[in-house]
Amino acid sequence: MKCLNIKLLLVSLTTIGLGIAANAQTTAVSKDSIKLLQHHKELAKLNVDLYEEKIKLAQSQNDLVDLRTDLQKANEKAALSAADSKEAAANMSANVGDQSAAKKAKKDADRAASDNKQAVRLTSKVADKEESFAKSEKNIIEIQKKIDKLTAQYSK
Repeated sequence: MKCLNIKLLLVSLTTIGLGIAANAQTTAVSKDSIKLLQHHKELAKLNVDLYEEKIKLAQSQNDLVDLRTDLQKANEKAALSAADSKEAAANMSANVGDQSAAKKAKKDADRAASDNKQAVRLTSKVADKEESFAKSEKNIIEIQKKIDKLTAQYSK
């Protein structure tokens, strides 16, 4: 029984030794293969950045369409409010001392100011979104240049 345990131990040690020796004899990966893998990694990262930037560009474009529509409506509303305010002011001038005409003129003037303020806010939002859109376009061009340069560098 003792002899069997010793034989089993020797077989196990031999198997472990052969496994270690076989592992030590594994071929090394060449430096060119490592560089190529790093190149593919960089290229993949740049492509992810490119697609993320394209998504931002598409979202900005959709937001711009919506904001411009809202701005057009707000400008029309502000123009109508301004016209109503002008008409109410003229009516108030024609009817000096008429309290209801004065209240209507004030109410219309306040509404015109509020509508104008909303149009100004939307104009600012449109300008910001256009700036974001232009920045995304610029980033896409820069990333694409990097991708092209990296691809040309390794396709030689």
